[in-house]
Amino acid sequence: MNFLSSYYFKIFVRISILLALCIIILVTYQEHLYYSVAFLALLILALLAEIYYFSKKYYGNIDRIVLAMIHDDFSLKSDKEQSNPTLQNLQSLYKKLQQEQQKNEIKELVYLNILNNIETGIIILEQKTKQWDVFFINDYFAKYFDIPKIKSWNNLVRLLPGLGRHLQDHLHFKESKGAIDIQIENEEKQTFLLQTSVTKSNNQTFFIVLLDSIQRVLDKKERDAWQSLMKIISHEIMNSLTPIHSLAHNTKEILEENQLSKEDWNDIKTSIETIVNRTNHLQNFIENYRKLTLLPAPKKEVVTVQSVLQNSIHILLPMLQQQQIHLRTYFESDIQTFWDKQQMEQVFINILTNAVFAVKNEEKKEIAIQATVQNNRLLIEFIDSGKGIPDEIKDKIFIPFYTTRENGAGIGLPLSKNIVEMHNGYLTYLRKNNQTHFVVNFPVL
Repeated sequence: MNFLSSYYFKIFVRISILLALCIIILVTYQEHLYYSVAFLALLILALLAEIYYFSKKYYGNIDRIVLAMIHDDFSLKSDKEQSNPTLQNLQSLYKKLQQEQQKNEIKELVYLNILNNIETGIIILEQKTKQWDVFFINDYFAKYFDIPKIKSWNNLVRLLPGLGRHLQDHLHFKESKGAIDIQIENEEKQTFLLQTSVTKSNNQTFFIVLLDSIQRVLDKKERDAWQSLMKIISHEIMNSLTPIHSLAHNTKEILEENQLSKEDWNDIKTSIETIVNRTNHLQNFIENYRKLTLLPAPKKEVVTVQSVLQNSIHILLPMLQQQQIHLRTYFESDIQTFWDKQQMEQVFINILTNAVFAVKNEEKKEIAIQATVQNNRLLIEFIDSGKGIPDEIKDKIFIPFYTTRENGAGIGLPLSKNIVEMHNGYLTYLRKNNQTHFVVNFPVL
């Protein structure tokens, strides 16, 4: 920067001239040159006025930029290149904030476009002191329930009293997952899948509500699930009935003979044993089906996560020792939750058993279990060093009776998923860092 063109140099020159004029006027006054004194006095006043307006213009530019940033006004046009370093830095900061604001506006438009185009009703509430206000309503929700995009929580309760009372009086604005019946004007009540979550950011609390028409979800999910399930059931039943029918017909033909040889009696015995085995298999299949469909409601109580996990590990400890599997655990202390202890132990035993079978033939036999709290969610991860589930079947692992393991029943993971969901949680599978992860996710008490 050229010092001669800087603000400080210009002020220095003006003050120097002012001081020089003051000295000259003093000398002139002593010489009794009163007209010259008057003229010089006018010059001093003019110079003072010029210094005032010069400084005002300089600091006015700074004030203008600072006020614009305070009020998020990024519409100012940049002046020509400034010689003053302070003003240059301020303009650079303004341009940077302007670019950041433009990026944020683009992101906001993208997010709004996504939220307004998905076929799920979304409401986001913002907590202000002890009151809640409507922060956001997406287009699908407003159109489906035929309401305007209001900002008042009380108005929302007035328009949708069933939903409002459920969120406020039943859930108390806490995380949940389940179904809800909502009356839409004079129509019949409709059932919706309701999922709520709480998130905090910059000392602000937001309550997110997702509503999905259960009929639309069920139509697709039930169709896909029933198609897969009926294929498996048909396969199992036909695998048992076909040999039973064939052997029974063969036995009938043998018995119709007048004389039976020893070989005939052996054939009859073998046929009956096979029929008994196949009927036992079919009976076991039906019993497993009953376990899935007649799962009792959980008897929940306050338990510590660590104790339930340790009990599950203790049950499988002989298997782990026999297979020489190295087990690592990490549990955040004193995590309490509301579970049916026996049901959740069954879930953890099922997942841990699968992990044992996944690593037992591997050179590196490692299983890790960790329980942590992140973003108001309880995460329990089962991580093993196995090869993982092939991509072509990973979408089928939660289908009842689907199994790739010899002598496997195919109900462990579906049963576990049902139990976890009855506890308002999720059971998911993912492959990360060449490791298999089964993650059980619950809301925190």
